[in-house]
Amino acid sequence: MAISHHPASIDASSRSMLRRRILAGLGALPLLGMGAPRRATAAQGGYTGSRPIELIVPGGPGAGTDVVARVVAKGLNDHLGHSVVVKNMPGAAGAIGAQYVAKATPDGYTLFFAITGTHTVNQFLYPNLTYDPVKDFVPVSLACKYNNVLVVRPDYGARTFAEFIERVRTSKERQFYGITANGSSSNLAMELLKSEAGLDLPGVPYRSAPAAVSDFLGGQYPVLMDTVINQLPHIRAGKVIALATTGAERSPVLPDVPTVAESGYPSIVAIGWGGVMAPTGTPAPMLQQLNEAMRKTVQSNAFDNLTAAGLEVQYTTPEEMAAFIARESEKWGRLVKAGKITAA
Repeated sequence: MAISHHPASIDASSRSMLRRRILAGLGALPLLGMGAPRRATAAQGGYTGSRPIELIVPGGPGAGTDVVARVVAKGLNDHLGHSVVVKNMPGAAGAIGAQYVAKATPDGYTLFFAITGTHTVNQFLYPNLTYDPVKDFVPVSLACKYNNVLVVRPDYGARTFAEFIERVRTSKERQFYGITANGSSSNLAMELLKSEAGLDLPGVPYRSAPAAVSDFLGGQYPVLMDTVINQLPHIRAGKVIALATTGAERSPVLPDVPTVAESGYPSIVAIGWGGVMAPTGTPAPMLQQLNEAMRKTVQSNAFDNLTAAGLEVQYTTPEEMAAFIARESEKWGRLVKAGKITAA
């Protein structure tokens, strides 16, 4: 991604267009009983038979998104009494998986684990996006929100956020940082920090977080912005040094690590999220079953290990999820335009 920083904001026409698109998406929600499905559905009742439900994950196996999605899949399996399998489709900043689900038959047997990039960022980065994050999907429920953390290897020569800024600014050697996923909240947080702080720190994109972390730990590059849940084991093991997190408040599992906002850059607050969505036209009875299964999953102890690792779980109604995505889309659209952030 390349940046030239010129403060700006979404103009009135852009905000109006975004609101119209969100309202159009809400109008397509079968749970609200409005509108006809855009495609013929293969089922109108509940889940029957032996065909498994596919939960498409826009990331590789072992990544933070994948880990959370597998807990969700097991919860849906348990509470629906119907087999749910995870299918990983990484690549193109999540667009490959999103397009697959957008074009799938809306019969309730293909679901998507939507994330920050696929449904609140990509629309502002990619002018020829192969799916519409509002029109092609209906929300089921959020599953989680997660914090990001800036980490460096112990041999990097900086142990605080201020030392990191100084090191990047004054070093004569070319430095890079790893991008676990283009368009993710961690990716945009780093790009915005680079813009605000005037840092020359090119990003190296990877197809998956595990690949990026493997090269990072192996010494291929010195700096990484990643989720807390991914990096916490490495931080606790002393393999990496945590310099700052990107939430509005300090992470409960990293209370001694300051936020970027409190370290001199108050406009940089970037929390990612994940949740379940389905193709527009999915039968209302199935969406209701899925939402109820998500409620039971989130309110159970299924996520205990992940919350201990820094994940924040959250159940929502479909309407609440749609409203949340609308707010996040407006925020990220404003930040992307303000920083002149483009996919490169």
